[in-house]
Amino acid sequence: MTNIGYPVLLQLTNKKVAIIGGGKIATRKARNLLPTGATITVIAPTFTEELQQMPVQRISRNYEASHIKDALLIFCCTNDPKVNAQITHDALPHQLVNDCTDKSRSDFFNMATVQKEDHLIAISTHGSNPTRSKEIRRIIERSADF
Repeated sequence: MTNIGYPVLLQLTNKKVAIIGGGKIATRKARNLLPTGATITVIAPTFTEELQQMPVQRISRNYEASHIKDALLIFCCTNDPKVNAQITHDALPHQLVNDCTDKSRSDFFNMATVQKEDHLIAISTHGSNPTRSKEIRRIIERSADF
């Protein structure tokens, strides 16, 4: 039997989230996390203009293990596979890591979502095809009965 994962919706209010990287992917992760009420820290030598404007803590440095010690969720969003591998190595067993460059080192994957006031639909390809998840999301969003 294949291990397919277990879908959940996390309550992240006041939970610590670390995003390592300051580029496009890190910006998207931070943007999507802001409405959750999480306490977001972004660690990178440089940040996109949008990240610089977000109400998140920014640490303008290269990654160090101490940056993730208190985080519940950790997102590896650098363009350096060695740094991302080090982050996953440094994470403690109770921390959940999403390595945006290597699915095999991830504890969880983000899902494409369609959210309305009274419901949320999540679409997943188990991390194997995010583009397909987005295509399915667009189909649902265009549905007249939705």
